[in-house]
Amino acid sequence: MNQTIPQALPVLAVFDMKITKSSPAGSCVLAEINGLAASYHILAVTAELDNEYPERIEWLRVPLPRGPVLLRYVLFHTLAPFVYALWRLRGGRAAIIQTTQGQFPPADIAYAHFCHRAYLKNQWLNSTVSGPRRWSRWLSHQFNAFFEKLAFSRCRVLVVPSQGLARELAKEYPEVKDKIEVISNPVAIDRFTRPIDFDRTAMRTRLGLAENDLVLSFMALGDFSRKGLGLLIEALGQLDDTQRNGLKLLVIGGQPDEIETFRTYATQFGVESGLVFVGMQKEVNTYLWVSDAYAFPSAYEVFSLAILQAAASGLPVLVTKGLYGAEEMVVDGINGWQVSRDVDSIHQWMLRLLRERNNLEVMAIAAVESVRPYSVEAFTARWHALYQRLLVL
Repeated sequence: MNQTIPQALPVLAVFDMKITKSSPAGSCVLAEINGLAASYHILAVTAELDNEYPERIEWLRVPLPRGPVLLRYVLFHTLAPFVYALWRLRGGRAAIIQTTQGQFPPADIAYAHFCHRAYLKNQWLNSTVSGPRRWSRWLSHQFNAFFEKLAFSRCRVLVVPSQGLARELAKEYPEVKDKIEVISNPVAIDRFTRPIDFDRTAMRTRLGLAENDLVLSFMALGDFSRKGLGLLIEALGQLDDTQRNGLKLLVIGGQPDEIETFRTYATQFGVESGLVFVGMQKEVNTYLWVSDAYAFPSAYEVFSLAILQAAASGLPVLVTKGLYGAEEMVVDGINGWQVSRDVDSIHQWMLRLLRERNNLEVMAIAAVESVRPYSVEAFTARWHALYQRLLVL
């Protein structure tokens, strides 16, 4: 039940389809509003919300079906303005409105985690996704590209999580260049720090992993093709039997149909026994803690939260050269590796990893240190400063 918000503090209306811990962009919005809830009254206009502060965060619920994704986007764009208008008719008034991407184009702040128009022009052309899934994703990108343009052109400030996305947006939408501000994604370092009493051996045994296995983890909600799981499978296939026997790939996330597609792909390359699929997990930290390194040769990211979570968990991270966000954090050979996005380069990295396994402990320490500037506290402070600036203008 919605509460009546006192007017003593400014009201911030935040539009995002899914403000939950399990959503890549939504989890960043969640960290933001949780951090700001002590200084502002928050109106969360969303279909899903992990509301830790119901007395300070009012949930304006937008009813949506669980899928498909494109239908959810269309309905959110239709229903969110309607439920917000009803709230306004009851006397509600927001000092500042924020939207994720183009989900509410009239917003003062657009919080971008992607550039759909640039993606369609570039990375999409090399996507290996096929069949109905390909058409569905293409339509979803087209729909969001249309509305992101509207939101970016109308907003007062365009917030992005990485310098790479800032460059891309300035190139794709030159008119927004002067209103872009970078606020890096946050990571809850304490939540991903492996506790001393964590039973790594027992967890590995439960997953069918041996204590002496060199375990790589890969994590994504979906879109395994763009994020590079196929490349990792092919690179594993190039190892000889002795090398491959000691190297395992733990795949966290993914929907059942996509998992089955890539399980079949692994079988085609003869590496199915080296992969462990665990599907969607509400808490991913324990799965990262059983791993030795994190592999994420994605074609496109703006600043992958998964990379930050893996590093905070003490995993050196493999990323693609020039990957937005990661290019700012990953130092090759120190806290991870940057390689070209092709099978041969990833295969050579796997051989290097097997040879230099003894260096992983030192690299793990460096990985943890490298994410400290991305703490939730630093993230919240940047958002608070932005809102204070806008409120006095």
